Amino acid sequence: MTEKKIAEARALKEGYALFSPLTNLPYVECEEKEFNDQVFLYASKDDAENAADAYEENGIRVTVKELKTVRMKVEKKQENIFLNQVRQHLSTLPFMGVNAVFYVSAGGEGVSVELKELLPEGYEEKIRENQFYQPNLQLTGMYLMQEARRKKEYVDMKHLQELDEEFSSNLVKARLFLAVLPPQGHEKDQQIDLKECKLPYLKHQNGDYFFPVFSDLWEFQKYTRGQKDLRPIQVPFPEITKFWVKDAKAYMLNPMGYSLPLTKEMVPRLLDKFGVSQTPS
Repeated sequence: MTEKKIAEARALKEGYALFSPLTNLPYVECEEKEFNDQVFLYASKDDAENAADAYEENGIRVTVKELKTVRMKVEKKQENIFLNQVRQHLSTLPFMGVNAVFYVSAGGEGVSVELKELLPEGYEEKIRENQFYQPNLQLTGMYLMQEARRKKEYVDMKHLQELDEEFSSNLVKARLFLAVLPPQGHEKDQQIDLKECKLPYLKHQNGDYFFPVFSDLWEFQKYTRGQKDLRPIQVPFPEITKFWVKDAKAYMLNPMGYSLPLTKEMVPRLLDKFGVSQTPS
């Protein structure tokens, strides 16, 4: 039965995924048997919406995202290609540290399938070994914000503290990405002088300014989509306070994802708590 489900999920041309509005990312859970970190995929819209309603009754907010196969026109080649959004969705999961999918066929029972059964051989390993991606940081951030932003009456404070410590431990060891704007005429230079670059900022609707930072290249690219002149630089977390936007209220980690604010004053406190040197080599 599992092999049949795997084949069906691989061939899916449209489906429905559960997303968390608290993180702007797929809703993730730790599977109880093998302790895999899994997301949820449905062949039927009705099944997905029924699952979302059940989560809502337990104080967990999720939304249903439709995934289709869409026709896209390639201007330069004057031809059409077809983008399978289900496959695209599955291919992004390794960036988040997700390693399983709970797949439910139309009107049928669900089965937990390891992601390696659905993706090309070796794909997950390539992501884990690439220094431009930090799946553990993404994953622990997702779990933290799913719990922290729940309605207060549903929050497990002990569990929240555990999630916060696990995420913070990953954060202080991370190398974060910043977006910089090189001087005009030097956007494509192989080497750039950071002192000559501008740093973008985010302005909240209430007027507050935030300095965007990113856990990985994937989150950076989501933010800079359509802004081709912005360049990424990677900075160890202990050195992040060397970069700042005047009058910013806080850093904003992954503004297109879980949007986690981090004040400048929190950086040395986290480094002290988790024993990481503030002057790395």
